Amino acid sequence: MAETDMTQQLRARCMEVVAVQAVDAPLISLPADWASMASIRDAVSGRLLALEDNWTGPLQGAAGGSATAYRIVGECIEFLPWPTIPDPPLLGWMPQTVRMVWYRAPQPLRDPQDTNPVLEKHYACYLFGTCKYGALFELDDDRAAQASREFITALTAANLWRETAQYSGAPLRSVLPTTAF
Repeated sequence: MAETDMTQQLRARCMEVVAVQAVDAPLISLPADWASMASIRDAVSGRLLALEDNWTGPLQGAAGGSATAYRIVGECIEFLPWPTIPDPPLLGWMPQTVRMVWYRAPQPLRDPQDTNPVLEKHYACYLFGTCKYGALFELDDDRAAQASREFITALTAANLWRETAQYSGAPLRSVLPTTAF
């Protein structure tokens, strides 16, 4: 149950996965370990694709071309406008590619030797999550409330750690290699 809570609430840096995906179909299956999307960019131009929802309706001019937006439909990702795929494909035709960054759900811990990046970097999330549900199982309301507060604090700290690392404001310095004569 703690892992389910972490899958829904935790967005730590150690959970990020980067992949390049060819847009060669209107609907493409999401990865099995997908928790949520961080960003999608066109691999060539670097342009960020917009997130559309089901309530805004179809995109204007959704008759094909390069994808400019996406939406999550069940277990699939839909690129909008739908890609135009030549039939039969021309000799030099290449589909549009996008760079996807998503959050991987923590791998379930079933055996004592199992581990995952969340356990290794943010072990307090697992510690207080299991304490929270253990106290609820034992009907100890005071300890369950205390562990729940600590669990939320650990999740918040892990999420803020990612934000702090991303926007630290530290100057970027480049070091030129020296050559020996």
